[in-house]
Amino acid sequence: MSGYNDLKQYRGKIMFWGCVNIQSIYWKGTPEEVEREVWHMVRNLGTKKGGYGACFYDDAKTIKVPRKSIRAFAKGLEKYGDYSKIPSHWWDYPTVKNWDDFEVPPLPPLNPK
Repeated sequence: MSGYNDLKQYRGKIMFWGCVNIQSIYWKGTPEEVEREVWHMVRNLGTKKGGYGACFYDDAKTIKVPRKSIRAFAKGLEKYGDYSKIPSHWWDYPTVKNWDDFEVPPLPPLNPK
């Protein structure tokens, strides 16, 4: 998703609620990209204490979201929706400044350096 930097000033102050990028990643990305997008939304819009609430897009059929993407979104929420299970060093990993709509950055490394 683009635009995270515009929202950064509100991180930790308000709760964000949303779906993965419905204009690109949700309907056209790979399942792996959809899962990674979930992490980046949690990381960029939330804090260790919370702040991001996920929702599934109401009309996924109209925008032709493949079932595999819907399942990948659910899988991403299982992996990253419980903030206490996210490796603590991931929260300190630098956020990506900008990326294109059809691009999802990689996840942080599992082991801190």
